[in-house]
Amino acid sequence: MDLSAYLRKDVGERDLTTKLVVPDVDGTAYVICCEDAVVAGIDEASEIFEATGADVSPLAKDGDRVRAGSRVMSVSGPLAGIITCRRTALGFLSRMTAVATEASEAVGKADGVPVTSYDASTPGFGDFERKAVAIGGGVVRSGALDSCILVRKEHAKACGSLRNALSRLDRAPFFLKKEAEVDNEDDARAAAEAGIDIILIRGKDADAARKIADAARSVSPAISVEVSCGKDEASAYKGVADIASVDGLIADAGFKRFSIEML
Repeated sequence: MDLSAYLRKDVGERDLTTKLVVPDVDGTAYVICCEDAVVAGIDEASEIFEATGADVSPLAKDGDRVRAGSRVMSVSGPLAGIITCRRTALGFLSRMTAVATEASEAVGKADGVPVTSYDASTPGFGDFERKAVAIGGGVVRSGALDSCILVRKEHAKACGSLRNALSRLDRAPFFLKKEAEVDNEDDARAAAEAGIDIILIRGKDADAARKIADAARSVSPAISVEVSCGKDEASAYKGVADIASVDGLIADAGFKRFSIEML
């Protein structure tokens, strides 16, 4: 992916202040992570700095756990280019590091239950946020609507029932896994009977989720179970869920602070 396009969108045609003020000289700067975090976005930030002729030496790699004040990157080259790239490069690091850190915390609390996210991602930035989930130890999945079949409650309601919605999947590409959100044991059995690969259980405690999962597995023993839950709840579904979709893993991650130190 050409990240210079993100730089152009962020900066515009030119960084007028830098063009007017900064002399045409070379210099060096360090990128500093200002918080304890799991770093992500090193490659993206490096590419953005390099787009204006800078040389980048990473001092940390994606997935490293760093302490507040750690230098994660050295950047040398035209000072004007470094300053122009600063906001965009740090923006990638800030957002991706926040998501990776949130994912890492969720994985640590899940007691071995694999963690993923179906959160709504930032339009135009979702690929990077999902990459950050993987960097943090989560399971990455595509967010493209044309690359998966997920029958949600909204689809079922629009069709009158989950069974009606599932009956319309006969034209779905055979190579795509099919997932359906189920709310009770009847829905779970209906999904299993329809050949659904994965059921998604949302808003149920572990006992209720187990009953729903058992209903699906009584029809299709190989069916996979995904449970949607909070970051602190995933471990409760051990033995029930094959994977936990953690609410807010992307949406609530926020940003981690980075700064740049000019020498």
